[in-house]
Formats: sequence, structure tokens, C-alpha cells
Amino acid sequence: MPSSHRAPKLAVRRTTSAVAIAGVAAGSVLLMQGSAHAETTQQALADYHKKNADAEAATEQYNAATGQVAQLQQKINALQSEISTDDQKASTLEAAMGRQAAQQYRDSGLSDSLKAVLDDSPDSYLNAALAGNQITAQEAQQLKELAAAKSQIAADTKLAQSALAQQQQLVTQRAAAKTKALQDAASAKSLYNSLNASQQQAINRANSGATNVVITDVAPDARAAAAVAYAKSKLGDEYVYAATGPTTFDCSGLTLESWKAAGVSLPRTAAQQYDGIQHVSRSSLEPGDLVFYNYGEGITHVAIYVGNDMVIHAPHTGTVVQYGQIDNVGPVAGYGRP
Repeated sequence: MPSSHRAPKLAVRRTTSAVAIAGVAAGSVLLMQGSAHAETTQQALADYHKKNADAEAATEQYNAATGQVAQLQQKINALQSEISTDDQKASTLEAAMGRQAAQQYRDSGLSDSLKAVLDDSPDSYLNAALAGNQITAQEAQQLKELAAAKSQIAADTKLAQSALAQQQQLVTQRAAAKTKALQDAASAKSLYNSLNASQQQAINRANSGATNVVITDVAPDARAAAAVAYAKSKLGDEYVYAATGPTTFDCSGLTLESWKAAGVSLPRTAAQQYDGIQHVSRSSLEPGDLVFYNYGEGITHVAIYVGNDMVIHAPHTGTVVQYGQIDNVGPVAGYGRP
């Protein structure tokens, strides 16, 4: 996305004032207008957040499929390279045996071994020919190498075809996930546009994240400090579907790049990151740790803990990378340490 379209950086004040969290109780800002109106606002906000959560889940499905497609492509490329090497070896052997056949025909006719190769005889022929001294040592070695090469070609071709079929299926799934993510995000935007000014203000406050943030906790080591510093440097950068920076991010893209800046490689999606790192308790959280969220479809959101019960995360379309209080971001599913 061109930089001219990026959302402006949030003005993040680091003061000694208490942490103020916008949107802690969705719709509560309107309670004074009457309980019926408040319920309507709360439901609208709940619907809005649900649509964005669905979009985030679909985005993570897309990210997972993209990673699997890339892994399968590497496997296919490796198999194709092996097939090419073995095919060249088989061609060289067949050419050499063809020259021998031509020479033997001119001299005294084809040997049984070369007839067997040219006629594509059963594999059992080789053992019988060796036992009966019907082939030379050179021909026996050539036959063994040719048989091995053709067998490997057949096996690798079968594996490549299977991997290609899996890849094509994943490409289809990825396209469906992308369509759903974009549709859910568009639906959330449409809902927002249909709300009244007060309801939109409530969403705007929730989307702006925490303000007056005070962080006094210190990262436990240089790696964690580097990850936290990277995340802080991205505050205000725009959330973009399936983005991993350098100026736009989705949730797992932000944590991926934050720890990449610390020299640590993480998997692509929130769920994969949760499965791939050490789990820790809430009481042992340290800056740099990851906090995972489950909005009802498994782990589909992740944030990086920066201390003082605060995280930095990329929430959803229409927001920017921002601070949030751990429990206000969503239903916590667990904690982990890269």
C-alpha cells in the first residue's frame, strides 16, 4: 500500500498518568441515553467486532494456506530436480548401452542383456542373467544403475503429482479464505457506516487503542528488548490483510517481524506461533512474550506483551498498530515465549 495512503501515526504519550483504555465497555458511553438505546449500541458494537474477528480468522487461514503452498512448492521443486538428474542419468546409460548394442550387432548380434533392456524385460531377468553368466560385469552395473534411476524417477514423479494436487487444493482454499476475509472486512465497514454518530464515536474510541500509556517494565534480555522496540516503532502503522511490513501489518505479521528483528524466526500464523513456542503463565509474563486470543474459532489473534499489563497489536482492518490492555483486546487463550 503506498505510503500516502497510510493512516497517520498515533500520538502516543508516555506519561505517569493512569492507563486509560478506550472502549473498555463497548457502548457504555451511551448508557445515560436510556437502556434500550444502550442495548442497541452494545449489540451494534458486538456485531462490528464479530465481523472483524471473522475477517481476522479468515486472514489467518489465508496466511496458513500461503505458507503450506510455499512449502509444497519447495518440495515439488526438489522432486523435479531429482527427476531431472535421474532422467539425465538414465538417458546417458541408455545411450551408452545403445552404442554397445550397435557394436554387438555388427560383431555377433545383440547380447541377451541388451535385448532385455531394449525389450523392457522383467526385472527378474537381471538375476537370472547374472546367475547364468550371460552378461558382463559392465553390463550388469549399467543395468542396476538404469533400473535404480527409472525406479527413482517413477517414485519421485508419483510424489510430485501428489504434492501438486495438495498444492492446488490449498490454492483453492486460500482463495476462498481471501474472499471471506475481504467480505467480512467490507461487511464490518458497511455496518460502521450504517451506525449513528454516537455509535461510530464509540467504535472510533475502541479502534484508537489505549492512550496515556506508561511502560516501566524492562525486557529481560537483548532479544526481547529488540522485539519490543520493533513493535513500538510500528505504532500507528496501518493494519492490512496478510501484511508483514515494513509499514503495514496484520496481527501475526507484526509479531513475526518483531521477533525477526531480534533474530528469532516464528511461524506465520497466530495458531502456529502458539504451537511453536514455550508456553508461560500470566504471572510470569515478561516484555517480548506473546499473548494469544480466541474469538470463538481457535487462536486467530496475537499481540506482543510490552509490560505493565499492556500489549502492542494490529487489531483489524480500519485500525492501526496500537497499545491495548491485555484483557480488553479479547478473550485470552494463552501466553508464550519465543
